[in-house]
Amino acid sequence: MNTGIHCLTRKTVVGFFLPLILLSLSSCLSGSKDKQPAKEKSTTTLLQMAVPDNAVYGAVLDDLDKNNLQNIDLALTVFANNKADSLSRDSMLVSFNEFMTSVMQEYFDNKLLANKELTEHFGNKEDQAEAQKLTASLASHGIQLNFREGEFYLEPNLSFVSERLGNVLTAGSRDYLATKIKLAGNLSDDQIGDSKDSQSGGKKMTLSLPDSIANQVVAWEDFLTKYPGYVMRDEIHSQYLDALTAYLSGVEQFPLFDPDTKILESKYQSSYLQYMESYPNRESAKIVGKFYELLTLKGFKYDEAMDSFLSEENLTPAIKPE
Repeated sequence: MNTGIHCLTRKTVVGFFLPLILLSLSSCLSGSKDKQPAKEKSTTTLLQMAVPDNAVYGAVLDDLDKNNLQNIDLALTVFANNKADSLSRDSMLVSFNEFMTSVMQEYFDNKLLANKELTEHFGNKEDQAEAQKLTASLASHGIQLNFREGEFYLEPNLSFVSERLGNVLTAGSRDYLATKIKLAGNLSDDQIGDSKDSQSGGKKMTLSLPDSIANQVVAWEDFLTKYPGYVMRDEIHSQYLDALTAYLSGVEQFPLFDPDTKILESKYQSSYLQYMESYPNRESAKIVGKFYELLTLKGFKYDEAMDSFLSEENLTPAIKPE
């Protein structure tokens, strides 16, 4: 997720208040608990905190060791115990995502990067014991480890995050995570495509790449319409524009026009027609319609006018809340 959305003021506010909160909580843990080791007492204090807003939560995260995977779980627990208002809770999700990204980056740099021994373990098709052990260990902290073509990839398990935070999240944040989970879960390793159960025989059926991109456009347009004031609106709007641009210009894995004939690929054409038929009242469908009219005018063959359309047309529709 993108960083710095509506939570950049946290460091300027917290320097004075957080020590007071921690001191107050620490005083409540006197008596027999004074015999606890300092590190254990600090963790106990955090587990009992009820952060009042994102500023305090952000300061807590800044103080956590990013080299300790267990601090992901601690950060989630502190989040779940919050007493913040809805707007601050949305910003807290941004802060948590920033923190988790930092933890994953630290782990990748210190444990995975240029680790030949691990690369050999993951590349050994006959013995996956060590690979499975590490994968399971990271999964217990909400991190997905993938190994493709000799490279390691770390991603946050958003289902893990969503389940841990549960009803603490606002409706907007729950829908945001649900949308991300749905779109990410529909991507295969070797292509950007959605997969659905076909209605006949229960077999998996992979959508075409254009239809998959169209689903992304629809999902983010729906979210922007439903939550026009959401704290991560700018990031989501960028994802929407990226998807719509890819839908109208093609992607590296699947160009819009056949490289030899310069004719529009049939899967894009059928996808455009289905999109306009399925969503006639959407702002995005109006843009797709304009582009399709241009394609029709040019006989569905590449023309520089296509490039002009993408550079001159306003791809930012006026999304109005329902």
